[in-house]
Amino acid sequence: MPRRARRSNTPSSPIHRYEYLAGNAFVRGDNLDVLRQLPDECVDLIYLDPPFNSNQFYVAAFGDKGGVAAQLRDIWRWNAASEIALDNLEALAFRSPEHQRLLDCVRGVRLLAGETSNMAAYILYMGRRLMEMRRVLKQTGSIYLHCDPHANAYLRILMDAIFGEKQFCNEIIWAYSGGGISKRHFPRKHDVIFRYTKTNKFTFNIEYKPYKENTQQVGKHSTYSGGGDIPLDRGTPVTDWWTDIRTVTGWNVERLGYPTQKPLALLERIIKASSNPGDIVLDPFCGCGTAADAAASLGRKYLGIDISGIAVRVMQQRLESRGDAVSPVVYGLEWADFDWPTFEEEALKSREDSDDGMPGWQWAEDKVAALLNAVPNTIKTGDGGIDARYFGAMDTARNEGIIIPIQVKMWRSDRPVGRPEMDRLLGVQTALQNRGFHAPMSLMVSLYPPTDSSRAFAAQQGRVTLTTLDGGAQEYPVMQALSVQEMLQHDERPKLPPVDPRSLVGDTQDKLPLT
Repeated sequence: MPRRARRSNTPSSPIHRYEYLAGNAFVRGDNLDVLRQLPDECVDLIYLDPPFNSNQFYVAAFGDKGGVAAQLRDIWRWNAASEIALDNLEALAFRSPEHQRLLDCVRGVRLLAGETSNMAAYILYMGRRLMEMRRVLKQTGSIYLHCDPHANAYLRILMDAIFGEKQFCNEIIWAYSGGGISKRHFPRKHDVIFRYTKTNKFTFNIEYKPYKENTQQVGKHSTYSGGGDIPLDRGTPVTDWWTDIRTVTGWNVERLGYPTQKPLALLERIIKASSNPGDIVLDPFCGCGTAADAAASLGRKYLGIDISGIAVRVMQQRLESRGDAVSPVVYGLEWADFDWPTFEEEALKSREDSDDGMPGWQWAEDKVAALLNAVPNTIKTGDGGIDARYFGAMDTARNEGIIIPIQVKMWRSDRPVGRPEMDRLLGVQTALQNRGFHAPMSLMVSLYPPTDSSRAFAAQQGRVTLTTLDGGAQEYPVMQALSVQEMLQHDERPKLPPVDPRSLVGDTQDKLPLT
């Protein structure tokens, strides 16, 4: 989302209210912006499994491989946006000792890894977010930071700087098996989870592992360092070395296809240890929603944040499939939360000037797809004329799913979308129909208003009647041409049939064909 998204206190902008702090909610957006909207000390437990500066593109098998993969670009670079963020941090450091410690940490990483290194950009990115997480964490709260070997040494230093060395409690080792064997090094089969607390008055419930069969118990109680007895008849107290929880493999019933999905048992152990029933568990990088699922199963309330609209819908479906009486509430940035000048600026950025090395047109394509509840295409060049595909609406009259190809052209104002582009889009729609897919409509989205000939050509294609579960029989244009500028400045929207988010679970990239 844009760094300067328009703020609003009106009821039409739910992202800027605190209603989701009632729990059982997901918020779509950049977690830095969402965290900044939260009041101080409002959550009991934070678990985060962030990107690790692994220099990889992750590809998810659920929902939208393209859209989620675009949001899981675990690749960082120091650029103009990093310089701006550093300048802002330096200004804050004059007024806040907490920000001064963060600034010292970032400077240390730049000295060690290079002033314009990828690691420096990553630590600056994470540091700004962890500062906000500390602010929203209650005095009795804990935070668990899940990381792998790519950046765990730097993240430990960062956590010391933000939360304080004395608030470090555990370096948990989650060891697992499976996978391949390397000829160049010992197989890497563990993750690290850092546990810190806000203060020394934190919640902690001792966890136990059941005794193995035929284990002889020597005594019924043991004294622990904090004073008091541990009832050993309940099992063996869990240490900081976890070998009894398996990863989510391809055959696992939990598997949703998310590339970094963690097992439910792992999150259940963390949540039981550091929260109580009714507490709020925050996951600011919630991915496919495992922390929320575990929190719900244990009687806690959850608040999940993710930048991918598709991921949020998959999480919504996952929690609804539990059959609980209370369905998750979904908040998110809508068109009304963007302003045209900022969107235009972001869309026209070069790769070198962007926040994460993604060119502006690619950022805009994915943003338009998310705001339209469409699935971005995995392929950005040579995409067969499809930048996104609207999927998930059912035409009940034909008992068939509806596919709407979407072409997004983020061209400059001196190159408006014209009749040739509309001809090609109609050709894509026709090709899908010829292959037996129900593609009754198509949509062209440009940055600036399309030409009059484009609109006239779209209108000439006529209208089609579609019957949906919640909308009944309605007429829709066969082709539409609309610009982001019109949507933001004049509140114009394309007319699209309603989507059932449950239809997005599964490999939709296989379901949604290219020409």
